[in-house]
Amino acid sequence: MERIQLTMTIGEIIKIYPETREVFINNGFSIFADDTVIKQLGVVLKLKTALKSKGINPAPFILLLEEKIAERQGYKKLETTVLENSSKHLNMLSLLPCPLKVPMQSELKLFLDYLREEKKLPLNYCIESFFNDHLDYEDYLEYFEEADEIPDIIMTAGYSFFYKNFMERFVAKGVFADVINRPINSRLAESGIIDPDGHFSVIAINILVMAVDENRLGDAPMPQSWGDLLKPVYENKVVMRGHGDIFCDVVQMNYYKDYGETGVEQLGRSVKYGLHPAQMIKELTSNRSDVPPIHIMPYFFYKTMKECKNIKVIWPEEGALSYPVSVLIKKDKMQELQELTDYLMGPEIGRICSDAHFPAVHVDVKNTLPEKANLKWLGWDFIKNHDMKVLVETMNDKFMSVYRRGGKKICS
Repeated sequence: MERIQLTMTIGEIIKIYPETREVFINNGFSIFADDTVIKQLGVVLKLKTALKSKGINPAPFILLLEEKIAERQGYKKLETTVLENSSKHLNMLSLLPCPLKVPMQSELKLFLDYLREEKKLPLNYCIESFFNDHLDYEDYLEYFEEADEIPDIIMTAGYSFFYKNFMERFVAKGVFADVINRPINSRLAESGIIDPDGHFSVIAINILVMAVDENRLGDAPMPQSWGDLLKPVYENKVVMRGHGDIFCDVVQMNYYKDYGETGVEQLGRSVKYGLHPAQMIKELTSNRSDVPPIHIMPYFFYKTMKECKNIKVIWPEEGALSYPVSVLIKKDKMQELQELTDYLMGPEIGRICSDAHFPAVHVDVKNTLPEKANLKWLGWDFIKNHDMKVLVETMNDKFMSVYRRGGKKICS
């Protein structure tokens, strides 16, 4: 898939990728439901001009377009893939969220091609975005039985690689090893995000915060903690990431850990509906009066939002919800892939993460975290002592049992 460019016309985009018409229609451009408008206006109207006319931030909107294109292609299109040597074994698989995958792809590909061409390393690799945890590579993890079925290096974010079968068959048995003696940012280390058992090599952290519109908050007090959102005063005043009938597992797991099943159910009462973070930005910066005041979103998306005096980022007292961007490296491949390992753990990749507002673990990389901001992480003991697949599914069911009451809509 070619990158969507701001200089492309609307007609050009829709002609090449017809599935994107839905994104335009659902995000302020209902006129493009009319074929005549596309033929007359779409052929001259550039994307950058259209977005500027609506006051829409280009970065998250382009992410929406690209995710819709990838969704149409089956969630499994490998956009940057090299499978050329005779073994056909996949040495490296990168599964990252779009805000990281997009800026990292070109730099990572250059280095991988250098290793293949200059160092003659027989390296097969795939750099992919994940758009729906339930329709992707992770679906097959629990069915792998042998280590040779798994890539030598996996770069990923999220909970899927914490699922019980994968953890028991491969992680607990020491198939993967941490990179020793690497310099770690002490502030991030204090959050407990570094795996003490040395299986997951954490390179950065994804964080979720509250974006709150003071004007839409009305008489409700400004929330100061995640627990505040469970109070009756915030009923139907919260938006979080959701797709279909699946809502953000990172948020649900943290509420389960702190408040039990009851807390997850109460969260279902507080959430009015779910959206993609890019859609949250469009909502918050719109003039609509029915938009809930509190949006739980990745820090990356908050930082892409146009500055609005009435929209505040709340870094809750307990800390921003955090989860690791990590690398799994097979122990028996550590020496062979040493140069690649050093690069992935080094400052270059760290700076790409930090620039995308994913705080980097490397000590030499400057992060964009507020000075006194705390981070809240489930903890490795919690992850390794629970069947995360079952727990994620169970808590989503608990959440939905309350969410569906009152006729709340399923997420688009």
